[in-house]
Order: sequence, then structure tokens, then C-alpha cells
Amino acid sequence: MKIILLMVVLGLASSSDIQAAESYAQWKDLNPEVKQLLKRFESRWESLPQARQDKLLVGANRWLTMTPAQKNNSSARFKKWNKLSADKKKLLRKRFDRFRDLPPATQDRLRNKFAQFKKLTPEQRSQLRDRFKKLSPEKRRRILRKMKKRRAAKRRH
Repeated sequence: MKIILLMVVLGLASSSDIQAAESYAQWKDLNPEVKQLLKRFESRWESLPQARQDKLLVGANRWLTMTPAQKNNSSARFKKWNKLSADKKKLLRKRFDRFRDLPPATQDRLRNKFAQFKKLTPEQRSQLRDRFKKLSPEKRRRILRKMKKRRAAKRRH
């Protein structure tokens, strides 16, 4: 259940998920699989705000469409999320909001770069992080500015 809530918080629900959730209003109208996932809310379902119900339904419906591997991955990520401090969660939410505000092309580029980074061995990732941390703030800014200019030039061509 906590996984469903996390998915909603992290914005992993699509508009079609939300539309599907909005069609439900009363506990008796929910399908048995969704009721099973949300059973801890049964006694107070009718008193929950509609927006809260909708978010829970989105998460439940999404969970039901996941493969076992996706469910395992989500569970592991949720456990990791629960171990974070409140301040760290707040910081991550801010970063996620900033990411969502980026243009889709920029989001895609960042996802691709992150995928490349994840393909590195742990040792290579650590070395790359260490090299970046050792740079002076001014040097980091220069590197980031150069990268930004290169990307802009590529877009023009």
C-alpha cells in the first residue's frame, strides 16, 4: 500500500490513471482487487477527500498493471524512500518538481545521460564523482556552461 502512495507522491501516475480513478466514488463500487489493495482505508473511505481517494485509486490501478519485476522494483525503491530523512525527502521532491518543469526533450536527454552513467561500473562512477568534487566551483561552472553551449549548438544544426 505504501508503494501506491509513493508512486502518487512521485508523480508516476498518468492522466489516464487519474481519469480512471475519478470514476469511483464509493467503497462498494470498487472492484475486488482494488479493495484488497486499499483495505486499510475501508472504514474511512467515505470520509477521505475526493482528491485523496483519486490518488489512492490511481496507485492501486497502476499496481495491478505492473509485472512482478516492476512490483519488486517499486517495493525496493519504496523501502529505500522510507529510510530517508524528512529533509532528504523534501529535497528530492523539489528536484523532481524541477525536473518535471523541464521541456520533454531536456527530460529525455537527462534520462539518457543517467542511463549512460548507470552503465558505468561502480568504480568508474565513483571516480567520475570524485573528479567532479575535486574541481573548484568556478571550474565546475565553466564546464557546465561549455556543455550547455555545445547542446545549444547541436540543437541549432
